[in-house]
Amino acid sequence: MLPALTTARGILRSLRIYYGDRPRRDAVAQFYAGFIGSGDLAFDIGAHVGGRIAVFRRLGARVVALEPQPALARLLRGLYAFDRNVTIVQAAAGRHPGESELRLNPANPTVATLSGEFVRAANGAAGWEGQRWTRRVGVPVATLDALIRRYGRP
Repeated sequence: MLPALTTARGILRSLRIYYGDRPRRDAVAQFYAGFIGSGDLAFDIGAHVGGRIAVFRRLGARVVALEPQPALARLLRGLYAFDRNVTIVQAAAGRHPGESELRLNPANPTVATLSGEFVRAANGAAGWEGQRWTRRVGVPVATLDALIRRYGRP
């Protein structure tokens, strides 16, 4: 299967899981309601398809979402283009600012990683059979301290 088509299929699967399962969404909102309220600032680190962005917005929070994967960042910019209380930052979070190599699993966008060690450990491990990180892309890395300086304390 073409890599772009494989990635699209993985993204659609995630959209179905995170947006299509109402009981799951309600349970996640109930959990986060103990931490996040109207007018609060929330960070979503590794936003994926934005399931938590939707929950945080439902609770009335402003959201800064980090997502390093180019396809997912594009999706999030489209989904939240008209919501001025959502800021999408196409970057990974890390200890030091700069750039890093993101390893992408086109068939399963949920498990992108900056860690070569993780990829090596997952290779052949139970539950990780068939997972392959076949694409690599350079991504900016932002620190939480820099995000707090720019957007405020979540």
